[in-house]
Amino acid sequence: MSKEVSEIEIVIGTVNYYGPIILLAFGIVGCICNLITFTALQLRNNYCAFYFLASTLFDLLSIRFGVSIRFATDHFGSNLLHSDRVYCKLRAYLVSAIPLVSIQMKIAYRVTAIAIVISLFSLSHILYSYDLRPIYATMPGPDAMFDGMFVVIWLGIIPHGLMLLFGFTTVKNIRQVKRQTAVQSYTIQISVESCIQTQERKTNTQLILMMLGQVGLSSILILTRMISYAYDILKPRATGYEGLVDTFLMSFTVLLYYTNFAKSFYMYTFRSHLFRSIFMIEIKLCFPTMLWSCVCNYNRLTIY
Repeated sequence: MSKEVSEIEIVIGTVNYYGPIILLAFGIVGCICNLITFTALQLRNNYCAFYFLASTLFDLLSIRFGVSIRFATDHFGSNLLHSDRVYCKLRAYLVSAIPLVSIQMKIAYRVTAIAIVISLFSLSHILYSYDLRPIYATMPGPDAMFDGMFVVIWLGIIPHGLMLLFGFTTVKNIRQVKRQTAVQSYTIQISVESCIQTQERKTNTQLILMMLGQVGLSSILILTRMISYAYDILKPRATGYEGLVDTFLMSFTVLLYYTNFAKSFYMYTFRSHLFRSIFMIEIKLCFPTMLWSCVCNYNRLTIY
């Protein structure tokens, strides 16, 4: 048993140390690449791309805020999370609020501000239920039971279900319009404007399909973490070998949760030819500018 315990402790230590570092590196690089792509001229006036861009900003905040604080607490002796009540409550609120706002940016059109306000207000109970007992956690009893159901249903099932519903509905509508346009093209001459509209529909379809692929994987990653979290706060606290297994599962599902905010660029690159082509165009445009800037700076330094 002692050998198994020591092996699990080694695995937990490795996961807790290297996992956040890898997520921070890949997540920040991916978010920067997303920002480069979604601010491209081809997508600048596309409302779908705007929501992807806004979501990327919140993904970046989620990675920087959530992963950095957890890593500092585990490895650099930062004790604020388990000693300061205000910091404890604020951290729990923001870790839930930032990802939820990121989701709302994708499913809300014309009512983004209202959706964000409702999302932030719906999480206000966290400021009451989280406290030091004696460490950072939700208070036991009814608060823990409500919080466990809340994270699974409100943060997991409902937003991702809505994204899938709206996404499939939009794709269906776009395909219906495409069929109608194809029928009309046999009877009337295609104008320049209709060609532009067709290209816009193709772009929107690809962006929405990108979103659907991301939502499908996000649902798995986030619901895995939420169910694990609900199980952890509702079950009696385990000790010994069982406690170590619970600790490993918690650490692993936390990494899965934050992987959700680091994966988007790599999924977009793998799934979408449109995204890959725009990204490569932007990189080719940026590289000469960066190279010329470096040469100018070098020449300036050599002169002085």
